Amino acid sequence: MFFQKLKPSRIIKFLKNFHHNDAVCPSTLSGMDYLTDPRLNKGLAFTLEERQILGIHGLQPARVKTQEEQIELCKISLSRYTDSLNKYLYLNNLHERNERNFYRLISENIEQILPIVYTPTIGLVCQKFGLVYRRPKGLFITIHDKGYIYQVLKNWPENDVKLICVTDGERILGLGDLGASGMGIAIGKLSVCTALAGVDPSICLPIALDVGTNNETQLNDPIYVGLREKRISGSLYDEFLDEFMAAVVKKYGQYTLVQFEDFGNKNAFRLLDKYKKKYCTFNDDIQGTGAVVVSGFMTSERVTKKSMKNCNYLFFGAGEASIGIANLTVRALEKQGLNYKEACDKIFLFDIDGLITINRDLDEHKKKFAKNLPKTRNLMELIETIKPDFLIGASTVSGAFTPEILQKLARIHKRPVIFALSNPTHLTECTPEEALKHTNGQALIATGSPFPKFSFNGATFKPSQSNNAYIFPGMALGIIETQLKHIEDDLFLVAAETLSNHVTDEDLQFGSLYPPLTKIKEISLRIATNIMKYSFKKGYSGLYPEPDDKESFIRSKLYDYFYKPSLPSQWSWPQQSGKPKVLL
Repeated sequence: MFFQKLKPSRIIKFLKNFHHNDAVCPSTLSGMDYLTDPRLNKGLAFTLEERQILGIHGLQPARVKTQEEQIELCKISLSRYTDSLNKYLYLNNLHERNERNFYRLISENIEQILPIVYTPTIGLVCQKFGLVYRRPKGLFITIHDKGYIYQVLKNWPENDVKLICVTDGERILGLGDLGASGMGIAIGKLSVCTALAGVDPSICLPIALDVGTNNETQLNDPIYVGLREKRISGSLYDEFLDEFMAAVVKKYGQYTLVQFEDFGNKNAFRLLDKYKKKYCTFNDDIQGTGAVVVSGFMTSERVTKKSMKNCNYLFFGAGEASIGIANLTVRALEKQGLNYKEACDKIFLFDIDGLITINRDLDEHKKKFAKNLPKTRNLMELIETIKPDFLIGASTVSGAFTPEILQKLARIHKRPVIFALSNPTHLTECTPEEALKHTNGQALIATGSPFPKFSFNGATFKPSQSNNAYIFPGMALGIIETQLKHIEDDLFLVAAETLSNHVTDEDLQFGSLYPPLTKIKEISLRIATNIMKYSFKKGYSGLYPEPDDKESFIRSKLYDYFYKPSLPSQWSWPQQSGKPKVLL
């Protein structure tokens, strides 16, 4: 090798004087930076030439490993842990030392690893966030930063942020108010966007808005990392959020997407209505959930042979998820020919106080679904009355869909459709096995958390997970690359239809209303492409000029988790030295 023949002093002189046409070697980087910065680190994949020139020769064992060999080792290491939290901690450590391997490991092993970095394990991670936290992966902006939020944003090292996932931690999954520990959700969501949709991690920013917590367990927990104060509300909260949104646009621009996650019901709908026409924003719990579930509704038509517009929908639980699903269902029914009132009449909401009726004091977003029916808190009685084709659970009431309820549905309909969406797993309204057992195999079932495949009456069933990860990564990618200032509701219907079109007849034979998780990357790209096509058709896009081949345009923007050479492709001596060029 050329450099092995040079004295150390000659190598140093060479490096000080090198130049090439395509890139500039950052003079501020030391050799150790390439081993400690997770974006630069390649582990033992640095070649001998790279090790010598970067000044890390001798800092590693002599063995040079390919990235493929490293990924296999990661899989072996991960498999040695039996506890899901320990698996998460291993992946968290990998993320902090080798970013490309972290994303490649998830991306190429989605079915095995998505449940660890996302639902259901992410709920436990948030509960234990004080133990999990190691180093900064996002920003914590507290209520005491009010008046200085823009200055806090400036502390983030990346200046070209295009995707922000923000939470105030008030309603983490079905676990309630976890305060600043909700940061685990924001980090997890953005990791999924990179691994499953190719969104460059350098343009992603997780943010926890720490406005306190009303959770006494958190406040008294010595490992809790947030403010030990009661949650603020009212005008002070609104002013804080207004300042935050304005600061984001001031720092990063109007096209930066702000994805809201796990805000409390009261604030989630209010803030969505307030900001969606002013900023590039959506609420995944409301709109993303709506899109993935409505996609399942669309797919079920192929099995039930019954159009959505001819069905009744009963929601057990009337929070963000249910309202989001109901709102998008109305749009889908309107597209099938019903008017707005006819579509709303097909939807029934049932909460802790029973059926949503017109004589109840209701939030504005529920009023359109209120029914002129006798008040009832008996779910079985209501099922008997309205005969729902779809029963959707988003209540966090474990076991709410009892054997008697499931049996009743099977007597009413040949193929009842059941969505037990509450998560984590222990909060689900029923399991897939219970649904099939008590309907004699008639039910079409989807759950919010993953369940393993199982046998029933001699056939193999692969339970459907109605997972937001089918939707929000592709939505985020499409929105960012299309440069949308605002996100119209009909874009979520585009995403739902795209997802439904990826379900094959083979998937349906296994009892699945969704495609395998292994297809999410392909689906995300297709959703992003269709979002771009639809946005240009409707005049929503701020991108100019319009790409002729939109899929190729989006592909060109995707994050590449494969290793790249750490040295320029061509090195040369200064012209006055007369030395020949050296190609590495």
